[in-house]
Amino acid sequence: MGLTQFVAERLVGGDDEPTDEGERSETLALAEEMARNPRTVTLRDGRTLAYSECGDPDGTPLVVYHGFPNSRVFGALFDEAGREWGFRVLCPDRPGVGVSDPLPDRELTDWPDDVRDLFDALGVDRAVAMGISGGGPYAGVTAARLDDRVDRTAIVCGLAPMASVPVRERLWYYTARFAPPLSKLALWGLVRRARGNREAFLADTAEDAPPRDGDLWTGETGQVIHRSAVEAARQGLDHLVQDTAIYGSPWGVDLSAVEMPVGLWYGRADSIVPEAMGHYLAREIPTAEAHFYPGQGHLAIYEENERAILGFLSDSPR
Repeated sequence: MGLTQFVAERLVGGDDEPTDEGERSETLALAEEMARNPRTVTLRDGRTLAYSECGDPDGTPLVVYHGFPNSRVFGALFDEAGREWGFRVLCPDRPGVGVSDPLPDRELTDWPDDVRDLFDALGVDRAVAMGISGGGPYAGVTAARLDDRVDRTAIVCGLAPMASVPVRERLWYYTARFAPPLSKLALWGLVRRARGNREAFLADTAEDAPPRDGDLWTGETGQVIHRSAVEAARQGLDHLVQDTAIYGSPWGVDLSAVEMPVGLWYGRADSIVPEAMGHYLAREIPTAEAHFYPGQGHLAIYEENERAILGFLSDSPR
């Protein structure tokens, strides 16, 4: 099962009603605030790019590339860590996601220019970057193309080029690339089946996840991801098909030319992004510092290694 199929089946759609104010944690309240009140900048070509901001407003800028299908709301998960570690956390919606304007026929290599424009609009000179899951390719391409503005990059359970996996594991992505109407129809069916009670979705996901991911899916992390996914689908399914097609296409950059430090974190029990993708990036990126952990799944890989990941990005481990 590919990443797109898994998350569409589990998270997109669902119960969009917010939890009662009295029951929400600060993180969930922040996620809801991010969904309701997006921040935006205008890019050089006139498009609107939406983003969220949290953490330490005076800290080192950390741009977080959200997973799939997620949105700027994903950034709420890093607020507390951002304040602790001194990071100003910026999490932009990709084109067509949330309230960011679509970019027809976009390619992965278009993304660094959007990030550059975001930095310029916010007065950010230098930053560090982190891509999680479906944000991994976006982190990879900015490591290759935006080293004049980004100093370090972490890729956490991130997707890699399709050459990293057997053909059977590429089919979902290739369908979006070569037969987008079929991919959209499949996504529509999955989303329709997924609509219902949020807690039931997350409980089902936890049941199928590795043991160390279970409580994360049913707890605060899963609830924020669900809210983030609902926001991601605000403009419909076309952007999901587009993102899936991008994952199934060549990245268009030479990873062997990456010069900045890149940290890789992958869980060997991850049922969504294969461990093989991490090994591929470790081989292709000459500056890669790779970490693989038995028993850790798609959520536990960040949760259990947060200090190591943020220490790498800050270049001052604690």
